[in-house]
Amino acid sequence: MADFFNTGLTQQQFLDEYWQKKPLLIRQAFTDFESPISPDDLAGLACEADIESRLIEENGSDGSWQVSHGPLSDDDFNRLPKTHWTMLVQDVDKHLPELQYLLDPFRFIPDWRRDDLMISYATEHGTVGPHTDGYDVFLLQAMGTRNWKVGGQPIHNPELIDGLDVQILAEFDTAQEWDLQAGDMLYLPPHFAHHGVARTDCMTFSFGFRAPSQTDVLDSVINLLLEKELAAGRYADADLVASAQPHQIDKSAVERLKQLLHNTIEQAEPILAEALGKFVTETKSSLASLSEETWTDLATIEELDESFTTGGELARSLYHRFAWSIEANVGMLFMAGEAYELDEEAYEFLPLLAENSVITLADWQRIKTSSQSAELLCQLISEGGWYWAD
Repeated sequence: MADFFNTGLTQQQFLDEYWQKKPLLIRQAFTDFESPISPDDLAGLACEADIESRLIEENGSDGSWQVSHGPLSDDDFNRLPKTHWTMLVQDVDKHLPELQYLLDPFRFIPDWRRDDLMISYATEHGTVGPHTDGYDVFLLQAMGTRNWKVGGQPIHNPELIDGLDVQILAEFDTAQEWDLQAGDMLYLPPHFAHHGVARTDCMTFSFGFRAPSQTDVLDSVINLLLEKELAAGRYADADLVASAQPHQIDKSAVERLKQLLHNTIEQAEPILAEALGKFVTETKSSLASLSEETWTDLATIEELDESFTTGGELARSLYHRFAWSIEANVGMLFMAGEAYELDEEAYEFLPLLAENSVITLADWQRIKTSSQSAELLCQLISEGGWYWAD
């Protein structure tokens, strides 16, 4: 099993001992690291209209913890003080494909769990305040020095300071504290309070991993049950006892409802993978317009064949989420919240269609041996998931 960032732990040992359990500081996780992006580059991204960004000022002209949402402008930067502010840009891994290599060491964690690479730039004393996150995150120091304070236990119902545009804890107790230099990395499980403050002008790369909430997943399952016209059973009370209080919902009624919900989940078991796949591949609203830029007319297999044989290669869109599963001898590819079925003879091509970063002529020669897989690739191209690379 591969070594986990030169810690002496295997990837599986990290998952067993730390993942979603306790923080881990990793000195020089990326040895001799130099940021592949400069603060000016990041500021340029924050000025783009289609890129999600924020500017957080601890002492803004409009009050404490002032938040400005992008696109930012030269005027925004010109009015800033020398210290105590932070700029954050989301989904940099998608906007700058050349940074994809930074994700490779994390691919032992399922890709469908990963959210994005967020990059922050902070001036001296810059911070977003003590807070918690509902997801796992790896915080790689990319430039400068940042001090991190971390709480000792997860906080599931944090008390926040009222009236702010950022979620800052009303109380924060430090259990561990470190200064991180370029190349150092801190792993934080969900709900652990943390507070990072820039000791110098610095950049931090945040690799976040999504965790859908119970209500989000339940909503996805219910929508799919409705779509497939399943779980049509009704509340039943054949064991009803005569009631002296006709308006009361008694304990036995609640127990029947619990059993009804349990029965519903059991009936939903064949579609759970599909419900999860559709949910985790939904396109972020902030990326929707960018994901549509590569949509094309539906091509034929013959047209694809000609494009490949004349030297064309397909690249997978980074603005689309992909996942796949095999259940009961049916393969399913998920992209952008949709599900596509492949039968037993075709689902061997799922990794090619969903995991590859490029599809070459050699890959195409394999894919087109299955007309179903070739037709699916045509559809994925028309919906922007794959596009012809220059």
